[in-house]
Amino acid sequence: MAAKNRHRTSEKSAASSQDDAPKKSQTNAGAPAAAAAAAPAAAAPGFLGMLCSAVFYVAVIGAVGFAAVYLQKVVEEMRQATARQEESARQNAVLMNGLKGAVDVLESSVGVTRAELEGAVSRMKKNELETRRVEETLQKLQNDLLRELSEGMNEVKEARGKDFSSLEKTVEERLAEVSQSIKANLEEFTEAQGETQSQLADLRARLGDMEDPALIKQELSAIVDVVAEIRTGKQTSDASAESLGEQIGAVRAELQTRNQEVASLSQEVETVRSVMQDTVGSLRKALSVTEANVQALKDKSGALESSVGQFADAVRHVETQVNEAVTQAGKQADDLEARVKASEDSTHSLSATISNVNSKIESLLAKYDDAESALAAHEKTAEEAQRRMQQEMEELKNSIGELQSNVATLESPSAEHLRQRSKVSLKDQKGQVSRLVSALGKCLEMHLWAKPG
Repeated sequence: MAAKNRHRTSEKSAASSQDDAPKKSQTNAGAPAAAAAAAPAAAAPGFLGMLCSAVFYVAVIGAVGFAAVYLQKVVEEMRQATARQEESARQNAVLMNGLKGAVDVLESSVGVTRAELEGAVSRMKKNELETRRVEETLQKLQNDLLRELSEGMNEVKEARGKDFSSLEKTVEERLAEVSQSIKANLEEFTEAQGETQSQLADLRARLGDMEDPALIKQELSAIVDVVAEIRTGKQTSDASAESLGEQIGAVRAELQTRNQEVASLSQEVETVRSVMQDTVGSLRKALSVTEANVQALKDKSGALESSVGQFADAVRHVETQVNEAVTQAGKQADDLEARVKASEDSTHSLSATISNVNSKIESLLAKYDDAESALAAHEKTAEEAQRRMQQEMEELKNSIGELQSNVATLESPSAEHLRQRSKVSLKDQKGQVSRLVSALGKCLEMHLWAKPG
């Protein structure tokens, strides 16, 4: 709109400038120039209107396009929003299905857990029984282990004493043998050395006495033989000494091995003692726990005994009540038996009376049937009698009318003969009336007798 206003102002300024230019030209050029400038001044407003309308239409078209684009964007956003809502609805449906499945799974798991809890409770009860059995077996095992350990310790001590005594004896025996053999070898060596010295002395003496070198050679050869024998004896003594040394080394090795075995046995005994101490401690703890459990069980058993005593008292009370009820029931049964007997007797009498009543009722029914037939007959007769009565009443009315007429005639003084006739007719009419009255009385009696039946 500001651009339009600016455009319009520029057009107005251009128009004003154009108007000023003709004026100036008019002032400068005169009348012919003014006539020539009037034509473009008249065409300028139409061109400006066209431009304004074109600009207006362009602006309107741009606004419409912008609005269409905006509407398209809004529609797309609405579609996206609806798609998102549909997706969220689907996700919510999926989540609801998942939640339903989870709830079903939870319900099934809750049922399973309930079953497991029930099984666990039953297992706990079974485990309590098993723990009691295990405690009993542990006590037995503890006693057995203590016995076996004491016996094993005694056996180890006896074995160690026996081993040490046997080793000492064997070592002493071997040392005695070695010392004896060494002494014997030394004695033999000293004896051989003394013999050699005596022989050397004899040889010296003989050499001093002898002058023949052949004899000396013989003596020297004999001495060499003796020296060789001495060397062999020394070698044998050395070999025996070496063998004795080897035997002593073997004995020392055996002693070391025995000492190592004894040390290992002592370590094993110490480990066994530590293990036994640990087991004894754990068993003592278990015993303390079992004692606590036993105490709790004793308390529970005491409570159970008290409750059992109360239950026994209640049972005794109930038994007394039951016995009283039984006695009352027996009395009532006796009374009922008596009543039943009386009722049986009464039923017999009632059956007899009922049979009599039935026979009477049958007879009454027969009489009732007869009475009904008689009533039907009497009704017929009564109807006939009523008809007759009506006829007779009409006849009486007629006769009464005749009597009145006769009375009127009798009042006249000349009717004596008529009086006699009227007397006869009155007698007849009185007889008829008495008959009618008796018939009416019978009909009424029959009607009254029929109504109560």
